[in-house]
Amino acid sequence: MTLNGKYMFAGIMMEYPVIKEKLKSHHMTPLSNLLTTFFLSLTSGYHYEVCNEADKKDFEKAIETIAVAFSSNVSELLMGEVDSSTLLSVLPSEKSRSMENLSGHESFHTRTRSAEEVDIILQRSEGGVDSALTYAKTISKYIKDLIGYVEKKLALELEFSKGLQRIYQSCKQTITQPHMPFFSIYSLALEQDLEQSSGMHQAHHVLCVHPQPLLLRKQEHEKKRKEIKEQWLKAKRKLMECEANLRRAKQVYMTRCEEYDKARTAANRAEEEGGSSTTKTVDKKKRLEEEARNKAEEAEATYRTCIADAITQHQELEHMKVTVLRQIQEVIKQSDQTIRSATISYYQIMHMQTVALPVHYQTLCESSKLYDPGQQYAMHVKDLQMSEEPETHYEFEAYSASSSQPAVRARADSANADAQSSAEAPPTAGETGDTSTSHKDEHKRGMCNDLFLLLIIKCDISKMARTSSTGTMSSNEDADEKDSNVTSFETPNINGIEPEIVVPTGPFRNVGLSKAAQTHKLRKLRSPSKCRECDSYVYFQGAECEECFLACHKRCLETLAIQCGHKKLQGRLQLFGQDFSQVSGNSPDGIPFIIKKCIGEIERRALRMKGIYRVNGVKTRVEKLCQAFENGKELVELSQSSPHDISNVLKLYLRQLPEPIMPFRLYNSLMGLAKESLAVMGPEGAETGKGPDLVDLGPETDPELLALVDRLKNLLKELPRPNTATLRYIARHLRRIAELEDDNKMSPSNLGIVFGPSLMRPRPTGATVSLSSLVDYPYQARIVETLIVFYPAIFHSDSSRPACASSARTQSLQQESSIDGEEHCLNDEQGVADEPGAAESDKLEGHGITDFYS
Repeated sequence: MTLNGKYMFAGIMMEYPVIKEKLKSHHMTPLSNLLTTFFLSLTSGYHYEVCNEADKKDFEKAIETIAVAFSSNVSELLMGEVDSSTLLSVLPSEKSRSMENLSGHESFHTRTRSAEEVDIILQRSEGGVDSALTYAKTISKYIKDLIGYVEKKLALELEFSKGLQRIYQSCKQTITQPHMPFFSIYSLALEQDLEQSSGMHQAHHVLCVHPQPLLLRKQEHEKKRKEIKEQWLKAKRKLMECEANLRRAKQVYMTRCEEYDKARTAANRAEEEGGSSTTKTVDKKKRLEEEARNKAEEAEATYRTCIADAITQHQELEHMKVTVLRQIQEVIKQSDQTIRSATISYYQIMHMQTVALPVHYQTLCESSKLYDPGQQYAMHVKDLQMSEEPETHYEFEAYSASSSQPAVRARADSANADAQSSAEAPPTAGETGDTSTSHKDEHKRGMCNDLFLLLIIKCDISKMARTSSTGTMSSNEDADEKDSNVTSFETPNINGIEPEIVVPTGPFRNVGLSKAAQTHKLRKLRSPSKCRECDSYVYFQGAECEECFLACHKRCLETLAIQCGHKKLQGRLQLFGQDFSQVSGNSPDGIPFIIKKCIGEIERRALRMKGIYRVNGVKTRVEKLCQAFENGKELVELSQSSPHDISNVLKLYLRQLPEPIMPFRLYNSLMGLAKESLAVMGPEGAETGKGPDLVDLGPETDPELLALVDRLKNLLKELPRPNTATLRYIARHLRRIAELEDDNKMSPSNLGIVFGPSLMRPRPTGATVSLSSLVDYPYQARIVETLIVFYPAIFHSDSSRPACASSARTQSLQQESSIDGEEHCLNDEQGVADEPGAAESDKLEGHGITDFYS
């Protein structure tokens, strides 16, 4: 036995207790039997003292075989791909046996009597056939009871699914407050209830035909049972007739023999008496004796014939007993097989229907643990965007002749009241000096606010005057008004006051419009078209934009997420699952628009959100957002979407790329670097895939770790330019999130766990996911963690970062630095530079590994 073989076997034997406990918890009986049987035969059959090359090869091949079997089964278990039929196809008596009690118990086949033994026992027993027929009759009644049970339970399941639907319909209309605590949790729970109800409806339609095989089997079973019973009774009646004939023949035989004895005695007596007168009497007696003897012989022959018939019939009955018992057992086995198949299919469907529920509830539980009390209230207050309440001052106003005139009606605004009172009432002698000086700024601010509000009202009145009766703006409006209407959606608030938006007065005046819907010039739909929000056709009660010709249901205007592009909207784009080069080729900097859009919105609103990228969004909202990106492309409005939904869209897009951003050809090299990185941090890191978190210590960082970072940097130079730009964009975003770890609880290692499988994965082979690919997850996370922690050293640029407004750049320099420049422009517009980590990340760029730490 080679040294490697010994180490492999010893490692598996050391891990067996852990494997056994896991298999017990998951009821993986077939794999447990396979492992235990293999270990027993392997350890008892191998001769460790003999050095035979053939035995060594067989032994090592067996080790590899059990390792592959264990890998595939555990992979299926972890990935949720275990076929429930394998769990339900095991006989109830075949219980899983551990390594300790495997050899101490007799097998299933020795515990269960064979069919021949069962027939022999019944043949030798009195009333065996009747017992078998009684059991067969009981099975028929049992199948009827089972059918009744299944039908009653199906009716109960159907009523329960209808109740879930009623609860969903009623609660979906009431639980609509997005800023309430656990709103996303209970919204997701409602969606899961709806899915469960739909699944139960589908399962009910499938299971409605479940009793049919049992019913047919019951009818066939009853028919065969009656036929077998009739054959058995017919054979028994024949034997009974033979026995009755035998009894009658025996009685006749006994009577004839007795008469013959009497006649013979009378004839002998007559011969002894003698005499001429008795000759006739003697002849008569002799004749009577002869007749009696003939009758006795005839009765004996009949008696013997009846005995032979009885023996023959008894033998035929025994043969019939064997045939009947065999037929009864065959009918019982067929009924058992039908019950078994129906039971397996029934509980397999029930298992598939309920297997996802524990995972859903566990997900809701884990997501609920991430909520901090008061979190939603704080977000609600933040989203109110109210202006600062001005200070109110009450001053004494002396009587004057002008005060007797009717005062101008003041506005309800408190700031306007201050301005008006201070303007009309001259200060008295006691109010001069400090008082006038202290309120001078207040008066100026109040007058500015009044002026600003008056300008807004005037603008609104002019717009409303030009609004047509259909609720849309006229087509010949000025171009400057059109531009201002567009930019008002994206410009920041002025003095905390939202820019005013035109209020429709036409057919859509009573419809609550989303922010994106307010950018469209809406009119009634003129021809049937497809709704860009729900992706279904609109025939009546629809809206259409005059500029981009977007069509939408009236009810969908409340959730519309596509803004007006002021030109005809293009057709639907197949975005998810498309090749990365096709999508990146449409962007000047090589970064797909969906990545920039999602990351930009998250950096604007959710850098400090707890559990960002870790908490999942609501499935239905995520699907609608993905559909909006395919319909509207860059025009999708995300300000009203949940950050968790946006993060889910980003992860979903990266996961569905045919080839990840870090291509398949670099995967093995990346995994090798990750293992070396873990080995540098500790000897056990490369084996377990776990190690301490990476920390950038500057010049004090381990030189070996810096060398690995430099190798990773050189490896990433092999990426295409769009892949490099996108990876850099994502890494810098993740670094900004990690710099706010105290608020969002997302460390570089946590972000690596989330984004590792999305940014890199092995080339698919078409087979089931192997255990080795699952083991690579920690190494994938380690690569992403390294990109985040050592971002300045890996993604440095040799030249300074270009400014957004620089117009003196040459074309070559613009191409080289367009990625960085567009990223800076986006971040400046969205206010990301105000975050404490953003400035530090940008400041560190432009230095290599050696320059940065020297």
